[in-house]
Amino acid sequence: MQVDDDVNSNVCDVLTKKGGWKRLPRAKFAQGHTQGGTHILHFRKKFVVPVLLGNTIPRPDQSDEEYALHCRAMMVLFKPWQNLKSIKGDNENWTDAYEKENFPSNVLAIIKNMNVENKCKDAHDAHAALV
Repeated sequence: MQVDDDVNSNVCDVLTKKGGWKRLPRAKFAQGHTQGGTHILHFRKKFVVPVLLGNTIPRPDQSDEEYALHCRAMMVLFKPWQNLKSIKGDNENWTDAYEKENFPSNVLAIIKNMNVENKCKDAHDAHAALV
């Protein structure tokens, strides 16, 4: 994604809570993209949370296959990318790509906390089995 340098074409107007207008940056798709001639990208005025489709986020503390799925999900969510090659190499697996990635400390904290719900459920189930 490259931001257009033309001041008049790289902003879009958004109505603010106070009734005024705020200009948000926008950008064109990369050269050759299938939607490059018909679509633009722009910042959202509200923060959003991406959602992975499926039952749950794969757990890092299960089998090797489940760990590889966890690595793939974390790379897709937290590493900026435009195509698969910008996330991992052709001959590289998801686990190796994830483990060599240097995420910022705030992202590492989020990744670590994503498994807390699973650990709580495991503790609940273990306690229920004792009772």
